Amino acid sequence: MVIVNVLKQGLLYSVFFVATSLLATSRVCASQPPVVSPPVLSIAEGSNPNIVLIMADDLGAESVGCYGSTVFSTPNLDRMARRGARFENAYGTPSCSPSRAMIMTGQYLNRTGFLERLKTGAGTGLPAHVKTFGHFFQQNGYETGIAGKWHLGDFEDFPDHPAANGFDTYYMYGGYIREESYGYGPPIWENGTFTVLDKSVYGPDLYCDSILTFIEENRDRPFLAYYPMTLVHKPFIAPPMIDDQIKHFFPESASADEKHYALMVSYMDRLVGRVLDKLDELGLAENTLVIFTADNGTPNAITSHIGDLAIKGGKLALIESGYRIPMIATWPGTIPVGTRDSFMTLTDVYPTLAGLTGHTVDHEVDGMDLSHTFLDQPGTDREYVYMAWEGDRYFVRDKRFRLHQDGRLYDIPVSSNETRYSEKHATNPEHADARKRLEGKLAEFKKIKKSDDSYTLAILKTNKKLNTAEEMGR
Repeated sequence: MVIVNVLKQGLLYSVFFVATSLLATSRVCASQPPVVSPPVLSIAEGSNPNIVLIMADDLGAESVGCYGSTVFSTPNLDRMARRGARFENAYGTPSCSPSRAMIMTGQYLNRTGFLERLKTGAGTGLPAHVKTFGHFFQQNGYETGIAGKWHLGDFEDFPDHPAANGFDTYYMYGGYIREESYGYGPPIWENGTFTVLDKSVYGPDLYCDSILTFIEENRDRPFLAYYPMTLVHKPFIAPPMIDDQIKHFFPESASADEKHYALMVSYMDRLVGRVLDKLDELGLAENTLVIFTADNGTPNAITSHIGDLAIKGGKLALIESGYRIPMIATWPGTIPVGTRDSFMTLTDVYPTLAGLTGHTVDHEVDGMDLSHTFLDQPGTDREYVYMAWEGDRYFVRDKRFRLHQDGRLYDIPVSSNETRYSEKHATNPEHADARKRLEGKLAEFKKIKKSDDSYTLAILKTNKKLNTAEEMGR
């Protein structure tokens, strides 16, 4: 395990995670040279740097500039990519709740029971006894705060849910009350108090404000700030500020949804920029690790473009555009600039955060500590990506093939965007060895036992009784 708590000139290096993209060169980024990193410093065990984790909502990697998008403008994420590490092969799940459970617990979905998105009114949620990174960092002396989207249980049923799951303070989107409330006039749960705001108020601004306040108030102590954004989830409604700094490149023939989604992506990027600027303002930028990622792929109403390659959003589907996400990490002087080709999943974030802050997770997790990958040092990489979905659907993926539980084998090498998004079936006899190898890995994965059967069944059975047309998690 690589430990990365850094001491330099007597100052504690902070760790800052933003959930949505990791550095890479791209068509959009190529016009500006990458920042040259100094040599990686030695790491002091248990130095407790700060952590900020940002996760965008419904943002596939193909919808980010530094991943090659030619229709979306993300200058702040591109700035991160020029200064840090961008992960080419980062994966979440096809939907919201499973990814949020995965990143917080470090466990596979068939262990947590979050095998599909949690519907409004399900009457269940992430149990308090399941240890999260919130609990872990609390126990290691951190102040923990969260602002944005929860989607791991209704606040009507669990009014203090984030507190029970490891957060000292929270400011959360309170749940579906009308379609536009996802953006304007949101219901807010703030430390046990419920309020519905005026329809003129734009919720994403408030969640960002809350995170910035939390960072400023805790600048002199170790903190974990988790920022699961509500952008860019539908409904696709234009954000409040449209000016020359917010640009998108869809043709006039594009649908209203596509144009509004592009504006929302730009606004999401602007909020990330506010966080980065706050770090500069407080003098924390040099002492901070930032990681940005997303929960799942782009919605299927949106078609992204990487040059001439059109990529239809795959949210809710077990295809590459359904679960490939951006992931970008910066930590000046510690994380070398460049692209990382190794696999990184949301399951790995928790143990990697622990490793990067000089700690070791003290209970069972499925994720790997991939600190060495962030530091661009030798170590054991993840060879396979595993997925459990909607109760009885499974797959395992390596860097070329993806095998499903029903025997379908896809030949989708990650070596190019054209092949990774092709969803090409592998039918040649020469693929027999790959099939046999992946069948063995899939059989091992399916043996993983659920941590709480009654909890799992409650989610699955209750979801089937609910109307899915208007629930917040689609």
